[in-house]
Amino acid sequence: MPSSLAFKEAFPHTIPLLVGFILVGATFGVLVQQAGYGFWVAVFMSVFIYAGAVQFLVVGLLSAHADMLNIFLLVALLNARQICYAIAMLEPFNKTRGRIYYLAHTLTDESFSLLALVKPKQSDPQDFMLAISMLNQIYWVVGTALGALLGEGFTLNVEGISFIVTGTFLVIFMEQWKATQRHAPALIGLLSALGCFLLFGKVHFLLPTLLVMVCILIFFKRRLE
Repeated sequence: MPSSLAFKEAFPHTIPLLVGFILVGATFGVLVQQAGYGFWVAVFMSVFIYAGAVQFLVVGLLSAHADMLNIFLLVALLNARQICYAIAMLEPFNKTRGRIYYLAHTLTDESFSLLALVKPKQSDPQDFMLAISMLNQIYWVVGTALGALLGEGFTLNVEGISFIVTGTFLVIFMEQWKATQRHAPALIGLLSALGCFLLFGKVHFLLPTLLVMVCILIFFKRRLE
């Protein structure tokens, strides 16, 4: 377990995610109830799958009686971007010894953005990374549990709910922009996303964007440092 100091340092950085994760997690909990799978299935998925959009996808596929091979292939395709995150975090995670398995399991888009750019001032770096990962998952699990408990018996309109996650990313981006004077990586990310969006469209642009960003950052690593 991380130290109390690590949790104290990590918590302010995770505040932008707290509301978003609880609301979207609650939406997931309600949808699981509406699909007829119950409270413990919702909580189990948020603890052991913990993959945001993938969890929504799995519920839909299970409700449609899709076979397990199709579910596996679609989940692998949707989560292919995690390969880039894992490569980027390989060195810092290797220093955490046995904690690497939990950190790898909880490496979501949002957690990656914090782990890659936020550093502790007083606490142990390994404790700090673990605290951020644990807090983010706690928010998601709590949201899921609330949705599963409260969602039985009413219909939820989820139109526009996905913008909560988009808004969360914008808040994190703005805070990180103000916290550093080195804006080259952020600009590389924005221009890469815009170019790939125009080339590949909104459905397929994410993975090419990540690949382009990684290639550019590796090529200009020394100059950016």
